Amino acid sequence: MEIKDLVHVGTFGQPQGLKGDIKINIFTSSLESFKILNKYFIKIEDEFSDLFFKSIKKVGKKNIASIDQSKNRDEALTFRGKDIFTLRKNFPEIKSDEHYIIDLIGCNVVDKKDQILGIVDDIKNFGAGDLIEIKSTGKDNFYIPMNKENLISVDIEKRNIVVDPILGLLD
Repeated sequence: MEIKDLVHVGTFGQPQGLKGDIKINIFTSSLESFKILNKYFIKIEDEFSDLFFKSIKKVGKKNIASIDQSKNRDEALTFRGKDIFTLRKNFPEIKSDEHYIIDLIGCNVVDKKDQILGIVDDIKNFGAGDLIEIKSTGKDNFYIPMNKENLISVDIEKRNIVVDPILGLLD
């Protein structure tokens, strides 16, 4: 199994209680959408292993999981910070103008004149829409809004994103 076949859908947090339960931060739209994925993996020492959830529940604002591999607090501590993956094929097909964030990260970002601006470090949303976070050599990371005014094209195969940032955005 290769990383390109998987999607990062969550990360383990702190242990919860003494019986091996552990908090999870989910990256799907809801706990319900996380649960229906039904096949999970965890990366341990550069190898992906099956991960089996006995239960996942919402307690207040926290998501608490019970997994087969953790029967006490000490075992749960070994999972803290570990990423949870699922098979890419578990996700629905997307429209031609939509992209999964995992596919955008690492793409080159160039302007209309084919000048390299940097690479996609992440996609953020602070409430007003998605922003491409661009890592550039010699500069701090900067953001370009992912809207029709700024985004010209995305070519996942070539790992290339062409942007036309509004005047003053890069100054």
